[in-house]
Amino acid sequence: MKRLHISFFVLALAALVASCCPCRKAAKTSHTSLLGTEWSLVQMAGRNITEDFGAEDCPRLVLSDDGNFGGYGGCNSMGGSYKMTPYDNSAQRNIAGKITFGDAFSTKRMCPNDRLEMEYLKALSECDSYAIEGSKLLLSHKGTLTLVFEAKK
Repeated sequence: MKRLHISFFVLALAALVASCCPCRKAAKTSHTSLLGTEWSLVQMAGRNITEDFGAEDCPRLVLSDDGNFGGYGGCNSMGGSYKMTPYDNSAQRNIAGKITFGDAFSTKRMCPNDRLEMEYLKALSECDSYAIEGSKLLLSHKGTLTLVFEAKK
């Protein structure tokens, strides 16, 4: 009977130690890759964008590993270049760092959401940092959260 209690205690202790291991916690926190993912805009300046654009027409952004980005502004196609520097102290590479967008271009179709599309492109050009939390990409300007994207499935 004592052996059964000791065996149970050892198994319980092993389970407790395994659940507290930092490597297990890191494995549970999964982040979407910054590069190559299609990011769909869900929030701009604290405002829910899906109500303004509709779920299917929300602006999208894709960052490629060659320093270029492409996407959709809600009506027009867009693209340009970007520079990214991951923070050295990130637990995983590319989940947070500095980012700047430059040399942006856009097609010039007449659109019902021209004002919102221009606001989006302006906000994107002003962003200076990024963070990835799970399936969300957060872009900020001078420490203020500006754009929130969600990874498109």
